[in-house]
Amino acid sequence: MTESENFYQNIFTSLIDGVLVISADLKIIKGNLAAEEMFQRSGGSFEGELLSELFPDQPGVMEKARQSIATGTAYHHLEGIGHRKSNDACFPTNLTFSPITNDADQSTVGVILIQDTTLIKELQETSRQTEHLSTLSVLTIGMAHEIRNPLSGIRGSAQLLLKDLEGSEQREYMEIIIAEVDRINRLVTRMMNLTQPASVDFKPTNIHQVLEEILVFEKETLERKKGKFIQTYDPSLPSIEGNEDELKQMFLNLVKNAVEASPEGGQVRIVTQFSSNYALRKALETSSTHGIVVEIIDSGPGMTDAALKNLFTPFFTTKKRGTGLGMVVSLKIIENHSGKIKVTSERNVGTVVQVFLPVNRK
Repeated sequence: MTESENFYQNIFTSLIDGVLVISADLKIIKGNLAAEEMFQRSGGSFEGELLSELFPDQPGVMEKARQSIATGTAYHHLEGIGHRKSNDACFPTNLTFSPITNDADQSTVGVILIQDTTLIKELQETSRQTEHLSTLSVLTIGMAHEIRNPLSGIRGSAQLLLKDLEGSEQREYMEIIIAEVDRINRLVTRMMNLTQPASVDFKPTNIHQVLEEILVFEKETLERKKGKFIQTYDPSLPSIEGNEDELKQMFLNLVKNAVEASPEGGQVRIVTQFSSNYALRKALETSSTHGIVVEIIDSGPGMTDAALKNLFTPFFTTKKRGTGLGMVVSLKIIENHSGKIKVTSERNVGTVVQVFLPVNRK
């Protein structure tokens, strides 16, 4: 290999985005190292494979690749879904198609630049979730005192009237008023907690111990539905830096939701394992970000797209007696622990909640 060829080979190999060289019949001629890592393939395994194997059931992608070579035209920013055979997983991509012309100004080969946009999508989702928290904080600060002051007056007056209604049938109504005032006060307190600074009381915490204590609270409720918990824990997981009380509150919210969503005889699976963020590693060129992931998987009816989109919107709820703050509080706690949450749901199949937490908080 000449010095010039070696130079261009090094460029091809060093690119952090995936590159595929394809023929006119959409067969892969060559892929670079980043493409191999992106699709979790071994070196040279792309050669001779159809492009549709990496981007299945996407006629739009195939047509653009074909047009690029046939017409000598470049196409930018086409969205596609890459497929990894090794674990049957999919990931979002941004694609650029460019033709390679020969000395006769004809193109018989094309190049596809592939950007894994998983991290970008996750950052967009995180930003959207944070906006919900910011909106609630502003709303809370403005309303809390205005609500609490009259609540105190209403409760005090109701208690005085309660004493005068000894033995009266109307006493029940006063008790309802006091109970509802207390419920509103608890709601305001939960809202105020969202505006508090992040906890600094972090200690080494065994995540499995936290989960087991939570499951004790919800086991009876699930058993009444003739359901059961299935725990699949990775015993090699290290302790994480966390606030145990906050973690219990967060996981109790999530497990309770899964139990409530479960049908008669349903199962709720709790899975723990290591997590490594490939997309972040590639973008920043650092070692992988080590952490753990806790998955809570139910077999309920699943959520609609609208419910999934508004999941972290304050006061949004699909429950008759829900406050619409449970998921918001959980999100706040996860953010306090420098983690993230991901929720996927499929109608008539169930919902998967993934909580990603770093081993060492930075």
